[in-house]
Amino acid sequence: MKFQIFYLTVFICVYIALAPTIEAYTTDTDLDMTLCSCKIWIEDTNGNRIAGDGSRHYHDCDHSIGKEQKLNFPDQTYTIHAKVEGSLRKQKVRGPFSSNTCFHISGTVDDWSFNQTYC
Repeated sequence: MKFQIFYLTVFICVYIALAPTIEAYTTDTDLDMTLCSCKIWIEDTNGNRIAGDGSRHYHDCDHSIGKEQKLNFPDQTYTIHAKVEGSLRKQKVRGPFSSNTCFHISGTVDDWSFNQTYC
């Protein structure tokens, strides 16, 4: 029984040392809007949502809070989408990307922008 535990321990140590590292991407969006709710989400190349807000889930994007939204998702080509609740403007789509990116969403309900920035 002791030898089985020894072999299992050796196997686990070798696996951990040689196993490929799981990579993932991150987007970081500064929320800088005036009294607005927005949603930000990530889609893969097939249009499947892989991270971010749900289809009807908006959250506070007011600049007075001074927060940001970080999204983590699997290592794959992606596009990032943004939409402001109550706005007549269409959603904004940026990408495709294959690395970590940073964005800035700012403005008001009727006049908002969503742009890539330096991290």
